Amino acid sequence: MDALSVDGLVKSDHVHNPGRSRGRSVEEELEGFLRVYKDGSVERFSCVVSDVPASEAPQEPVASKDLLMDSRTALWARFYLPRKAVSPLGSRLPLLIYFHGGGFVLGSPAWSIYHVFICRLASETNCLVVSVGYRLAPEHRLPVAYDDCFTAVEWIRRQAEQKLQRSQDSWLSSYADFSRCFLAGDSAGGNIAHHVALRCARLDVKPLEMRGVILLQPFFGGEKVETGDPNLSWRWMDVFWKLSLPVGAKRVDHPACNPLTEALHDVSLPPVIVCISERDVLKERNMEYYHALTNAGKKASYVIFKDVGHAFQVLNPRSQRIRDLINVLYDFINESSPCTR
Repeated sequence: MDALSVDGLVKSDHVHNPGRSRGRSVEEELEGFLRVYKDGSVERFSCVVSDVPASEAPQEPVASKDLLMDSRTALWARFYLPRKAVSPLGSRLPLLIYFHGGGFVLGSPAWSIYHVFICRLASETNCLVVSVGYRLAPEHRLPVAYDDCFTAVEWIRRQAEQKLQRSQDSWLSSYADFSRCFLAGDSAGGNIAHHVALRCARLDVKPLEMRGVILLQPFFGGEKVETGDPNLSWRWMDVFWKLSLPVGAKRVDHPACNPLTEALHDVSLPPVIVCISERDVLKERNMEYYHALTNAGKKASYVIFKDVGHAFQVLNPRSQRIRDLINVLYDFINESSPCTR
């Protein structure tokens, strides 16, 4: 996300205490968002993107609340429930587990740009959405994000089994259809959704039934330098991978960067949809990923959204293409079939 102004949702008054950084050597910096020092300490600037609280205010079309999933790792999630679901005659809702973007080093379900988008997504697709707050690099390098997000799936699975009666979430027990579960994410979150989907396919997550995987401009990498998208520069991609990969890992052959290094033929996956932005520097990589799925015999589809760049649905919340995106996701959620080989 190489942008500091997002239609008024991102604050431009970058304020920090210069005394904190005086005399300390900086290793990497993403201006306005992140500073990593050579001593290993990290500063993230909360003044750049606003955090917003969850809200169950009755006048809002979507209620939201935060829940802690793992006290040991501080893994948490923000839950979103459409108000129209709170009805004696309401049917159970598809369950959408969402992973935010930010290059594995930035982002939160509480960021205003994500909260606004997920509220709209929950309302207009009529899904119960769980947006996962996983741990970030460089303090927690990959595969920690994958581990946390799969742990979130496992937490939800245990709720579905009703083994944790004391901590059972009432929204899940009352409104979630565990037989219609979807994994979704944008940018780095799309990368995470791919890897979590592989784990779910190789392990038993019943009674959850994964019906689909939704990848919005998934962040896959490599050594090639790419330019052209104002929302995601080559430098930011380079820093994201430098800070998030295990120390010493090579981008060209690491499965986090290159999902094509892992065999897809021998794993059962639900249908996958890849949502691609026409101006995204990752467009060609997203298409390569789609073709790898189809060549492996997986049920996959893609949609290209014209005249928009990377992560437009959160960086440009007034974009007319968001309506097109949500319509595509609504159709995918309501038409997806069970897992296929």
